[in-house]
Amino acid sequence: MELKDLASLRSDMAKCFRCSLCKMLPLPVVRDPAFTDACPASRLYHFHGYSGSGKQIMALSLIDGRIEADGALAKVAFACTACGYCDVACKFIMDAERHKVNMTLRAYLVDRGLSPPAHVAIMDNLRNPEGRPLWGEGLNLKRLPGQKSEILIFAGCAQKKNSPSNEAARKLAKILIHCGIDVGMLSEGDPCCGLPAYWLGYHGEFSAIAAKNSSLLDACGAGAVVVVSGSCLGAFRSKYPEFAVAPKVKILHFTEYLEKLIEDERLKLTKPIVKKVTYHDPCYLGRQSEPFVKWDAEERIALGCMTYTDPPRPVNRGVNGVYDAPREILEAVPGLDFREMHRIREYSFCCGAGGGVPLAYPELAREAALHRIAEAVDVGAECLVTACAHCENHLSASQDKMPILDIIDLVYEAAGIGQ
Repeated sequence: MELKDLASLRSDMAKCFRCSLCKMLPLPVVRDPAFTDACPASRLYHFHGYSGSGKQIMALSLIDGRIEADGALAKVAFACTACGYCDVACKFIMDAERHKVNMTLRAYLVDRGLSPPAHVAIMDNLRNPEGRPLWGEGLNLKRLPGQKSEILIFAGCAQKKNSPSNEAARKLAKILIHCGIDVGMLSEGDPCCGLPAYWLGYHGEFSAIAAKNSSLLDACGAGAVVVVSGSCLGAFRSKYPEFAVAPKVKILHFTEYLEKLIEDERLKLTKPIVKKVTYHDPCYLGRQSEPFVKWDAEERIALGCMTYTDPPRPVNRGVNGVYDAPREILEAVPGLDFREMHRIREYSFCCGAGGGVPLAYPELAREAALHRIAEAVDVGAECLVTACAHCENHLSASQDKMPILDIIDLVYEAAGIGQ
């Protein structure tokens, strides 16, 4: 990544006039004044540099030669969960690619050897993975490629043995088998979708992983791929087409697929679950899964200072992610008392699991999780439900007071499977 690549985003940086929407919810969507913070880093560190706006200003100073790429800059730039909230919030009032600037700044710093040591270790593990566990062992699933199946379940790298996500993938397979669906798994185990490489700024390696995985999934011959993790969906649907190529096979999140099964009455939820629950919108299932639209245009200037593009650039406002399907499923579970949190959908507060933060900035990751748990408690929930293995694992590991469940757990119980 060269300085000219970062400089190509100058107009996006220059549009920032420090309104601070990247730190807090826009007033029209505020539900409770106690829960208006929106950026985990800005909330914890109380310094403008850690906000989306601060990173834009630092990137602009860097390309203009006012500051240098050094450890101090990297410390602030990587203290970010890569949730993309600042991007959505900024587009409430203007068209500016805040998230793209943040991620490009990271890539520039990585190429100068300024990646945090914890991130270097993550990348070493990604390049040299241990043997991939076969999460579906013993379930008599089809093995792809080699065999054909209606659905290929992709559990990704969050499938470690005895982890909640591994159990979620197994329960999902049992649900689909219960519905009479032909289910398959990858015979060599699931590779990582590569999202950590994207988060951490290793964009060349992410592009290579994306291209390889797209070819792998397309060669399997499945009717569709159903992913267990919201992070994987965001990678496949939004980041792959931007950095490499999207798989040709249809990619669905499990909530999208289960919702359709419930609607078609192939999956019947008949067992009541008497519980007060709330739902956490994962960042990469929600605002970061909006499909990427390739675009090529010329940037022009009007009135000597106002930039615009010709033709107009598509604006990704984060509103077309997967929001409705999880809620439709929760509403379909008999006996369930579903209560929305104060910050939802594209304005959801990040749980702290992304961006390589848990290992490099553990305090930031934990504080984000605890703040989200406090919000769940505030709406009277007895249990927090999510639809992403990374969110579930991180929220569970950060505390032991609020039970964390995957929507798959509720569907599995409500369908009476395993009784």
